[in-house]
Amino acid sequence: MDVFLPKGFEAGLAKPRMRHPERASNLCVKAAGVYYPVLRSWASGFAVAGVDVPVLEGVVDLYDGADHLHQCLITRCESEKGEHIFTIKRSAAVKYAVVTEHETEAQAAAPR
Repeated sequence: MDVFLPKGFEAGLAKPRMRHPERASNLCVKAAGVYYPVLRSWASGFAVAGVDVPVLEGVVDLYDGADHLHQCLITRCESEKGEHIFTIKRSAAVKYAVVTEHETEAQAAAPR
């Protein structure tokens, strides 16, 4: 059985899925102090909902819940099918051990 729906009806059905995507992780991007949910990601980029998220530029941070995963430089943005698709030039993994070592050295050098 074939069901034919008007073109405007199909676009209306996609809006709730974009706002509340079903995803296993809590992946989000932080830009200018604001967190935006990420729909999907891959090695050279990620996609966000185009209805609620502005076009992002520059360096952004990727988080999985509370875990800071990467710091990325956005090089290009394309908009298609209600999504902003960002291409990143580099993705540096965040290393907390270096910061901890630096703090302990600074504390050891401080006069008591």
